[in-house]
Amino acid sequence: MNTSTSPRIFVERSPGVELSVLRAHPDGGLTFLVRMQKGARAERHGHPGGEETYVLSGKLRIDRRVSAEGEPQPDLLVAAGEYVFAPPGELHEGIVEEETTFLVFAPGGIARG
Repeated sequence: MNTSTSPRIFVERSPGVELSVLRAHPDGGLTFLVRMQKGARAERHGHPGGEETYVLSGKLRIDRRVSAEGEPQPDLLVAAGEYVFAPPGELHEGIVEEETTFLVFAPGGIARG
């Protein structure tokens, strides 16, 4: 078991969006932290194996959602202490109106939308 307490390294993925991979799973999945600065937008993407998100601080709006079948889905607003599951094949974007940090478990990794 890895009990490392070294500082997390965050890598900028797009303006104001930083990721820190906590664990790369042997089957291609990922567990990672995301930090987004006020006004930042995460580019359109999906998660072939679904996505579990837990917001640690701030508020995340998951928008422009489309199901695996191509059906539009309602936006979601997820605040600190809240959890949301995006099913496999869903495409979406994310935007924050304040600095926000959240934890993501993506068993199938990330796919660009």
